[in-house]
Amino acid sequence: MIALYRKHNPTASPTDIFFLIESDYRYGAPTMKIAERRSALHAGPVYLYYFAWASPVQDGMLMSPHNIEWPFAFDNVELCANLTGGGPDAQALADTVSDAWVAFARTGNPNTPRLPHWPVFTGTDRETMVLNNRSKAEKDPLREQRIAMFKALNLT
Repeated sequence: MIALYRKHNPTASPTDIFFLIESDYRYGAPTMKIAERRSALHAGPVYLYYFAWASPVQDGMLMSPHNIEWPFAFDNVELCANLTGGGPDAQALADTVSDAWVAFARTGNPNTPRLPHWPVFTGTDRETMVLNNRSKAEKDPLREQRIAMFKALNLT
């Protein structure tokens, strides 16, 4: 697992690698499995995102911690500057993310003009919106890590 995460994050410190693995173990892999299972029900569209934006706070040491998207989703990046750093880049992403959350709350679909097309997640293609300063939809953006983590967690 360490070698795999080092391969995808060659400049990361040992501490960074630990937190990347721990984050995927506790949150990333279970979330991806939930999306996969919800999609298989065909009870409604599933939209998955991966928040890749890294906080500039503490010289970037925080990276993209769990729940960092909340100040963006609720358009409170200035109120949470101790986590987001505030500033124009954070605000621009907050405008994009909060628009998508509002659209999803209103219609069940997060697509807005501020984002590229956000496709419905399926267990086959695993379409995921990677949210960052330049957001993009990707098919299975953490494929190798997901497969390894599913195996480690016995998530079949």
